[in-house]
Amino acid sequence: MNNLINPLALGKVLKKYNLTPNNKQQIVLLSKRKTATWSAIHRLARKLEFQQTVTQKQQQQQ
Repeated sequence: MNNLINPLALGKVLKKYNLTPNNKQQIVLLSKRKTATWSAIHRLARKLEFQQTVTQKQQQQQ
């Protein structure tokens, strides 16, 4: 079975977004799915990055 997602391009996506190692692992797992699309990968990366910033701001306020 061929993986349709180019690993070099996936590396660029992972570098583009400021993600924790756990969130990067979620992106990699999504890319291994047969039905994964680039828009879904970018959408998940943006969502995880936003969630990280929200939790960081909440922790700073406490």
